[in-house]
Amino acid sequence: MEVNNKGQALIEFVLILPIFIFLIFLSVDIGRILYAKNHLETKLNDAIELLEEKKSYDEVVDLLNQDSSSKIQLDIKYKENKYATVKVIERVDILTPGLNLILSDPYEVYTTREVIYE
Repeated sequence: MEVNNKGQALIEFVLILPIFIFLIFLSVDIGRILYAKNHLETKLNDAIELLEEKKSYDEVVDLLNQDSSSKIQLDIKYKENKYATVKVIERVDILTPGLNLILSDPYEVYTTREVIYE
């Protein structure tokens, strides 16, 4: 007796397709987050250089956002011992359905550095 297995591949494909699409979207989101983190490292270096040149806070924020597609925020906290913590923040929208339940949407990517100020 011969068994007809013509629909088996279609059923397997339909079961695996949502998982495959989720993994593709997940890899795109992780790539966007890592790109934003790398981009912020460069922007943080620029911000520190501008602050060393005695630029005002508003000038630094304007120059950071000049060529950026998304809005970059700058947070500076001065400490008593001549140190300052400089934090650059960017928000990345999450594309993957369901990932926003794990990560906040938009996901806040930031990088900080502690510098000496005079």
